[in-house]
Amino acid sequence: MTDPSDCQEIWVDGPHGQSLCALINNDVGWLMYLREQGDAGFSSRNPDYNGPPDACIDYFLSNGQLDSYPAAWAYPVATVTRAIEYFQSEGRAPPFIAWHNDSGDGEPPEPRPNNSFKPTPPRGAA
Repeated sequence: MTDPSDCQEIWVDGPHGQSLCALINNDVGWLMYLREQGDAGFSSRNPDYNGPPDACIDYFLSNGQLDSYPAAWAYPVATVTRAIEYFQSEGRAPPFIAWHNDSGDGEPPEPRPNNSFKPTPPRGAA
């Protein structure tokens, strides 16, 4: 049984309505990228997963709900952390994650055209 203390639910909001969610259980986690509120979005797939095709990982959400997702969707937590950091600095879906389009609209995991992002220069930059 999964211990709730081993799980995290992390949400990061982008500058123009995008969001990145990470569900983590111990040393693995999966990601969801939403282009805007209400978007079915994109979920991660790990092309390097080589375990049983029907294996699942349990995740406790911040509201106490227990969800289970395919293990093939999970990445090592170091990759999940890198993805969060990339999203925070670039304002878009990390390109090193394999994304599945859950909305089925055929569009890539990029901000909508009206959601263009311009990074803020570091303090002290000219």
